[in-house]
Amino acid sequence: MKMKLEHFDYIAEKIGALDTPALRAAYRDAGLSLKRYQWDITYQVGLTSFICGALYPYLDDTHIQTALNRIIPSFDFEARP
Repeated sequence: MKMKLEHFDYIAEKIGALDTPALRAAYRDAGLSLKRYQWDITYQVGLTSFICGALYPYLDDTHIQTALNRIIPSFDFEARP
């Protein structure tokens, strides 16, 4: 992963404050994708300016997506009750 560890940890901490099984279930039940959930949650926790200011100078969306996939893995989002 090309993202700096301190940036990854910062994103994981911010997302962890809002990421819950109930919120995942709401997205899943609405038929929304994991990717939509991942990017929506980055917006909801206020990471937009961090992504634009700290990450885009050395990364692109594919690198950020790799980090989001590690922070919010698909197996626990896609699972149906």
